[in-house]
Amino acid sequence: MRRLAVIACPSLKPELTVLAAGCAHEIGFRTLEMALHQRSAAALNAALQQAIDETEAADAIAIAYGLCNRGVVGLAARTVPLVIPRAYDCIGILLGSGQRYRDELMLQPGTYFQSAGWLEHAEADARQPDFTFGPNSNVTRERLVEKYGEENADYLLAQFEGFTSHYRRLAYIATAVPETAHRQKQAEALAAERGWRFDRLQADLGWLHKLLAGDWNEREFLTVRPGERVAMANDDRLIATEPA
Repeated sequence: MRRLAVIACPSLKPELTVLAAGCAHEIGFRTLEMALHQRSAAALNAALQQAIDETEAADAIAIAYGLCNRGVVGLAARTVPLVIPRAYDCIGILLGSGQRYRDELMLQPGTYFQSAGWLEHAEADARQPDFTFGPNSNVTRERLVEKYGEENADYLLAQFEGFTSHYRRLAYIATAVPETAHRQKQAEALAAERGWRFDRLQADLGWLHKLLAGDWNEREFLTVRPGERVAMANDDRLIATEPA
Protein backbone atom coordinates (compact mmCIF):
# COMPACT_ATOMS: atom_id res chain seq x y z
CA MET A 1 0.00 0.00 0.00
CA ARG A 2 1.43 3.37 -1.04
CA ARG A 3 -1.29 5.79 0.03
CA LEU A 4 -4.00 5.53 2.66
CA ALA A 5 -6.85 8.05 2.78
CA VAL A 6 -8.32 8.52 6.25
CA ILE A 7 -11.77 9.99 6.86
CA ALA A 8 -11.83 10.79 10.55
CA CYS A 9 -13.96 11.98 13.40
CA PRO A 10 -12.31 15.23 14.55
CA SER A 11 -12.18 13.91 18.14
CA LEU A 12 -9.53 11.39 17.00
CA LYS A 13 -7.43 13.80 14.92
CA PRO A 14 -4.79 14.59 17.62
CA GLU A 15 -3.98 10.91 18.15
CA LEU A 16 -4.11 10.08 14.44
CA THR A 17 -1.69 12.90 13.63
CA VAL A 18 0.87 11.63 16.16
CA LEU A 19 0.55 8.02 14.98
CA ALA A 20 0.77 8.90 11.28
CA ALA A 21 4.28 10.26 11.77
CA GLY A 22 5.51 6.71 12.41
CA CYS A 23 3.94 5.12 9.31
CA ALA A 24 6.02 4.32 6.24
CA HIS A 25 3.32 4.99 3.63
CA GLU A 26 1.65 8.25 2.68
CA ILE A 27 -1.46 9.15 4.68
CA GLY A 28 -3.97 11.83 3.78
CA PHE A 29 -6.55 13.03 6.29
CA ARG A 30 -10.03 14.45 5.92
CA THR A 31 -12.03 15.26 9.04
CA LEU A 32 -15.76 15.86 9.12
CA GLU A 33 -17.57 18.33 11.34
CA MET A 34 -18.13 17.43 14.98
CA ALA A 35 -21.76 18.56 14.81
CA LEU A 36 -22.64 15.45 12.79
CA HIS A 37 -22.70 13.58 16.11
CA GLN A 38 -25.68 15.70 17.13
CA ARG A 39 -27.63 15.01 13.96
CA SER A 40 -29.20 11.86 12.56
CA ALA A 41 -27.42 8.68 11.53
CA ALA A 42 -28.56 9.50 7.98
CA ALA A 43 -26.73 12.86 8.09
CA LEU A 44 -23.48 11.25 9.26
CA ASN A 45 -23.86 8.48 6.67
CA ALA A 46 -24.41 10.98 3.86
CA ALA A 47 -21.36 13.03 4.88
CA LEU A 48 -19.17 9.92 5.09
CA GLN A 49 -20.35 8.58 1.72
CA GLN A 50 -19.73 11.95 0.08
CA ALA A 51 -16.20 12.01 1.50
CA ILE A 52 -15.62 8.45 0.24
CA ASP A 53 -16.90 9.32 -3.23
CA GLU A 54 -14.67 12.42 -3.40
CA THR A 55 -11.50 10.55 -2.38
CA GLU A 56 -8.96 10.19 -5.16
CA ALA A 57 -5.56 8.53 -5.62
CA ALA A 58 -5.71 6.16 -2.66
CA ASP A 59 -5.11 2.43 -2.34
CA ALA A 60 -7.59 2.13 0.53
CA ILE A 61 -9.83 4.35 2.65
CA ALA A 62 -9.77 4.05 6.44
CA ILE A 63 -12.90 5.23 8.25
CA ALA A 64 -11.84 6.48 11.69
CA TYR A 65 -15.33 6.19 13.16
CA GLY A 66 -17.09 3.46 15.08
CA LEU A 67 -20.64 2.26 14.49
CA CYS A 68 -21.70 5.70 15.79
CA ASN A 69 -25.46 5.32 16.04
CA ARG A 70 -25.36 3.21 12.85
CA GLY A 71 -23.94 6.12 10.87
CA VAL A 72 -21.57 3.79 8.99
CA VAL A 73 -24.27 1.28 8.03
CA GLY A 74 -24.89 1.41 4.29
CA LEU A 75 -21.52 2.93 3.34
CA ALA A 76 -20.45 1.59 -0.03
CA ALA A 77 -16.94 1.01 -1.37
CA ARG A 78 -16.52 2.35 -4.89
CA THR A 79 -13.11 1.71 -6.50
CA VAL A 80 -10.93 0.90 -3.45
CA PRO A 81 -11.59 -0.98 -0.18
CA LEU A 82 -12.97 0.69 2.94
CA VAL A 83 -11.66 -0.36 6.34
CA ILE A 84 -13.73 0.34 9.48
CA PRO A 85 -12.99 -0.55 13.13
CA ARG A 86 -15.55 -2.90 14.69
CA ALA A 87 -16.18 -0.37 17.47
CA TYR A 88 -19.30 1.15 18.96
CA ASP A 89 -17.82 4.64 18.80
CA CYS A 90 -14.62 6.66 19.12
CA ILE A 91 -14.41 6.07 22.88
CA GLY A 92 -13.92 2.34 22.44
CA ILE A 93 -11.26 3.02 19.80
CA LEU A 94 -9.31 5.26 22.19
CA LEU A 95 -9.59 2.71 24.99
CA GLY A 96 -8.14 0.05 22.70
CA SER A 97 -10.98 -2.48 22.70
CA GLY A 98 -14.71 -2.88 22.95
CA GLN A 99 -14.26 -5.08 26.01
CA ARG A 100 -12.45 -2.37 27.96
CA TYR A 101 -15.17 0.09 27.02
CA ARG A 102 -17.85 -2.30 28.30
CA ASP A 103 -15.87 -2.91 31.48
CA GLU A 104 -15.72 0.82 32.23
CA LEU A 105 -19.47 1.16 31.69
CA MET A 106 -20.13 -1.82 33.93
CA LEU A 107 -18.02 -0.13 36.61
CA GLN A 108 -20.20 2.98 36.37
CA PRO A 109 -23.02 3.04 33.80
CA GLY A 110 -23.41 6.80 34.26
CA THR A 111 -19.99 7.62 32.82
CA TYR A 112 -19.32 10.53 30.51
CA PHE A 113 -16.10 10.05 28.53
CA GLN A 114 -13.89 12.85 27.28
CA SER A 115 -10.52 13.18 25.56
CA ALA A 116 -8.31 16.05 24.40
CA GLY A 117 -9.66 15.86 20.86
CA TRP A 118 -13.25 15.70 22.04
CA LEU A 119 -12.83 18.78 24.22
CA GLU A 120 -10.98 20.71 21.54
CA HIS A 121 -13.66 20.18 18.93
CA ALA A 122 -16.54 20.53 21.38
CA GLU A 123 -15.36 24.12 21.90
CA ALA A 124 -15.57 24.82 18.17
CA ASP A 125 -18.89 22.99 18.02
CA ALA A 126 -20.32 25.27 20.70
CA ARG A 127 -19.99 28.19 18.29
CA GLN A 128 -22.05 26.62 15.53
CA PRO A 129 -25.75 27.53 15.14
CA ASP A 130 -27.26 24.10 15.83
CA PHE A 131 -28.01 23.20 19.45
CA THR A 132 -25.71 20.54 20.89
CA PHE A 133 -26.51 18.18 23.77
CA GLY A 134 -24.67 16.72 26.75
CA PRO A 135 -22.30 18.24 29.32
CA ASN A 136 -20.60 20.38 26.65
CA SER A 137 -23.93 21.66 25.35
CA ASN A 138 -24.08 25.11 23.77
CA VAL A 139 -27.68 25.58 24.97
CA THR A 140 -28.37 28.68 27.06
CA ARG A 141 -31.64 30.21 28.21
CA GLU A 142 -30.84 33.32 26.16
CA ARG A 143 -30.50 31.31 22.95
CA LEU A 144 -33.73 29.43 23.68
CA VAL A 145 -35.63 32.67 24.34
CA GLU A 146 -34.30 34.13 21.09
CA LYS A 147 -35.45 31.13 19.06
CA TYR A 148 -38.56 29.89 20.90
CA GLY A 149 -39.74 32.77 23.10
CA GLU A 150 -39.97 33.33 26.87
CA GLU A 151 -42.92 30.98 27.35
CA ASN A 152 -41.09 27.92 26.07
CA ALA A 153 -37.52 28.65 27.14
CA ASP A 154 -37.61 27.31 30.73
CA TYR A 155 -39.38 24.10 29.74
CA LEU A 156 -36.93 23.44 26.90
CA LEU A 157 -33.93 24.21 29.12
CA ALA A 158 -35.11 21.61 31.63
CA GLN A 159 -35.43 19.07 28.81
CA PHE A 160 -31.90 19.76 27.58
CA GLU A 161 -30.51 19.47 31.12
CA GLY A 162 -32.20 16.08 31.40
CA PHE A 163 -29.71 14.70 28.89
CA THR A 164 -27.00 14.74 31.62
CA SER A 165 -29.05 13.76 34.69
CA HIS A 166 -27.86 10.12 34.65
CA TYR A 167 -24.13 10.88 34.71
CA ARG A 168 -22.16 10.20 37.90
CA ARG A 169 -18.58 10.01 36.63
CA LEU A 170 -16.40 11.81 34.11
CA ALA A 171 -13.65 9.58 32.67
CA TYR A 172 -10.91 11.50 30.87
CA ILE A 173 -8.96 9.38 28.37
CA ALA A 174 -5.37 10.59 28.46
CA THR A 175 -3.09 10.08 25.46
CA ALA A 176 0.53 10.90 24.66
CA VAL A 177 -0.43 13.84 22.45
CA PRO A 178 1.81 16.86 23.19
CA GLU A 179 0.41 20.03 24.76
CA THR A 180 -2.89 18.60 25.95
CA ALA A 181 -2.41 18.76 29.74
CA HIS A 182 -4.79 21.72 29.93
CA ARG A 183 -7.56 19.55 28.51
CA GLN A 184 -7.43 17.27 31.54
CA LYS A 185 -7.81 20.34 33.75
CA GLN A 186 -10.89 21.33 31.74
CA ALA A 187 -12.35 17.86 32.29
CA GLU A 188 -11.59 18.01 36.02
CA ALA A 189 -13.29 21.40 36.25
CA LEU A 190 -16.40 20.12 34.48
CA ALA A 191 -16.59 17.10 36.80
CA ALA A 192 -16.28 19.36 39.86
CA GLU A 193 -18.93 21.75 38.51
CA ARG A 194 -21.37 18.88 37.97
CA GLY A 195 -20.55 17.04 41.20
CA TRP A 196 -19.27 13.97 39.37
CA ARG A 197 -16.38 11.69 40.26
CA PHE A 198 -13.32 12.26 38.06
CA ASP A 199 -11.20 9.38 36.77
CA ARG A 200 -8.19 9.52 34.47
CA LEU A 201 -7.96 6.56 32.10
CA GLN A 202 -4.83 5.83 30.09
CA ALA A 203 -5.58 5.43 26.39
CA ASP A 204 -4.50 2.41 24.40
CA LEU A 205 -3.78 3.57 20.84
CA GLY A 206 -3.06 0.10 19.49
CA TRP A 207 -6.37 -0.08 17.58
CA LEU A 208 -5.77 3.29 15.90
CA HIS A 209 -2.18 2.36 15.10
CA LYS A 210 -3.33 -0.80 13.33
CA LEU A 211 -5.87 1.22 11.34
CA LEU A 212 -3.13 3.50 9.99
CA ALA A 213 -0.48 0.79 9.60
CA GLY A 214 -2.67 -1.48 7.49
CA ASP A 215 -2.78 -4.25 10.08
CA TRP A 216 -6.45 -5.01 9.43
CA ASN A 217 -7.23 -8.28 11.17
CA GLU A 218 -10.78 -9.53 10.73
CA ARG A 219 -11.57 -9.52 14.46
CA GLU A 220 -11.00 -5.77 14.89
CA PHE A 221 -11.74 -4.43 11.40
CA LEU A 222 -14.28 -4.80 8.62
CA THR A 223 -12.90 -4.61 5.08
CA VAL A 224 -15.49 -3.55 2.50
CA ARG A 225 -14.51 -4.45 -1.07
CA PRO A 226 -15.62 -2.49 -4.15
CA GLY A 227 -19.19 -3.53 -4.93
CA GLU A 228 -20.01 -4.14 -1.24
CA ARG A 229 -21.58 -2.00 1.47
CA VAL A 230 -21.69 -2.06 5.26
CA ALA A 231 -24.53 -3.95 6.98
CA MET A 232 -25.37 -4.60 10.61
CA ALA A 233 -24.22 -7.91 12.10
CA ASN A 234 -26.39 -9.37 14.84
CA ASP A 235 -23.42 -10.61 16.85
CA ASP A 236 -20.15 -9.38 18.39
CA ARG A 237 -18.79 -8.40 14.97
CA LEU A 238 -21.16 -5.38 14.99
CA ILE A 239 -20.84 -4.82 11.23
CA ALA A 240 -20.61 -7.03 8.14
CA THR A 241 -20.76 -6.65 4.36
CA GLU A 242 -23.45 -7.25 1.76
CA PRO A 243 -23.69 -6.61 -1.99
CA ALA A 244 -24.12 -2.90 -2.73
